[in-house]
Amino acid sequence: MPLRHVTAAHIWTGDPLRPWATHMTLSDGRVASLDDSAAPSINTATRSALDTARTADTLHIPGAWILPGLIDSHAHLLMGGLFARRLNLTTAKSREDFDRLITAHLAHLSGDQWLEAFGWDEQRWDGTRPDISWLRAAGDRPALAWRCDQHVAVVNQPVLDLLDLRSDIAGGTIVRDSHGDPTGLLLEQAAWRVLVPRIPPPTLAMRSQACRDGCAHLLSLGITTVGAMEYLDDIEQVLAPARDDGSLTIRVRATALDRERPLPLDRARAVRGDDFLRIIGFKSFADGTLGSSTAAMLDDYCDSTNHTQRAGSLMEHALEGTLFLWMCEVLGAGYSPSVHAIGDRALAEVLRAAQATDPQFRTRFEHAQTVHPDALPQFRGRLLSMQPFHKATDAPLARTRLGSHRENRIFQFRSFLRAGARVAFGSDWPIACADPLEGMRVAITGQALDGKAYGENQNLTAHEAITAYTTSAAECLGDSEQLGRLTPGAHADFVAIDRNPLACNWMDDAPQVLLTAVGGIVRYDAMGNQVTTIATA
Repeated sequence: MPLRHVTAAHIWTGDPLRPWATHMTLSDGRVASLDDSAAPSINTATRSALDTARTADTLHIPGAWILPGLIDSHAHLLMGGLFARRLNLTTAKSREDFDRLITAHLAHLSGDQWLEAFGWDEQRWDGTRPDISWLRAAGDRPALAWRCDQHVAVVNQPVLDLLDLRSDIAGGTIVRDSHGDPTGLLLEQAAWRVLVPRIPPPTLAMRSQACRDGCAHLLSLGITTVGAMEYLDDIEQVLAPARDDGSLTIRVRATALDRERPLPLDRARAVRGDDFLRIIGFKSFADGTLGSSTAAMLDDYCDSTNHTQRAGSLMEHALEGTLFLWMCEVLGAGYSPSVHAIGDRALAEVLRAAQATDPQFRTRFEHAQTVHPDALPQFRGRLLSMQPFHKATDAPLARTRLGSHRENRIFQFRSFLRAGARVAFGSDWPIACADPLEGMRVAITGQALDGKAYGENQNLTAHEAITAYTTSAAECLGDSEQLGRLTPGAHADFVAIDRNPLACNWMDDAPQVLLTAVGGIVRYDAMGNQVTTIATA
């Protein structure tokens, strides 16, 4: 049963004219009204039935702080769900760890199943990237392992035997040894255009389960809406049916990853849009990542050893010179262009195309991780979809990759806000941690995974970080009236946390999620009987 009344110590509404309340009345899954009245009285007869939580229509959490449902403006829902069942190499710190983890995972695979792994990062050992020998424990079984950023893959000999690597790939690199033979390491388009088409696709049942698993995980983190980057096949075959049968328990604003021109616009239009699922745009990649040294930079990397990629590389439409035409096609069809741009050169290319095609400022600049200071004023009014947890992993690399003279150009959250840009936050899950409270912690403190604080002059206030995950993220996804706020008429999507996010110590004592509701229905409850639900007349 949907809730009709919600009371808590503090309800942050996201409305600057009335930011606080203590009681919400809900109707048909939306906020009907807010006020500062006390919680409904509880008589002795009602107290004996407090454990019948899900049949009640009133939620009373006197010690909690309620925020609008958190919004992840950039994640990969199905990929995240699928990765939960693949080999996770994030703990690997050596070649021997690869052997141990692969050997243990083999016991869970069927006879003809590929071994698919993800999450390795050469920064956890001596910086040497793995090659074909690192997958030796897989034996004759086809095996591949993605770097943590999903822009570099290493494969073993059974996979190499399936690939045509005779010629180089535009926007990608086939790493070769001194004899010209492939080492098993494939970068960017070499991985995506040559390797990915040969990987056996997951079954429809696996993808549907991944959707359910992904929704459950995000709900446990307080996320009620996700800007999901998905292929049209998955939107049509998985997300739309999940919406129709009720198993899509979070709201999805989907951006299609299909980017070959002409775009499949008829298929996108055929997907019925509603409050739970809607296609809002198309995505392209302008470059790679800082961690893989493939982000397109204006100046060379300081630690580059590959002469042909010393400053990274543009990709896809940005490389082909068709970014302007692609943007025109997307905007002309009524959708939002979304472009991955991490290096300052890639960001400049996307900005140039947006200035020429998009006077309504609908283009979403995904990541916007490195920006030249001279370009900052040109982002006034532009939509930036950034991922603060990437700072936790990439900030320690900046001095090595970019040099001390450029390390202050990354993750310029505050500088973008000062320039008048519209900054929304997300995670890029499963490439990075999906937890928005962890993302807030990084944005507020600047603390990276190595325990050090970086770029503290770019730190945000708690209020600014919360706004980036609520009202600003809703604006980024084109639904600012109904999402990211708790005001009359908005969706009754909210998260209850255990302490004041505006006054807590984010460095050492960040808030925790207690409960998540979507459309007034509790979808995640970490408290059990600690949540008081009261049946009212």
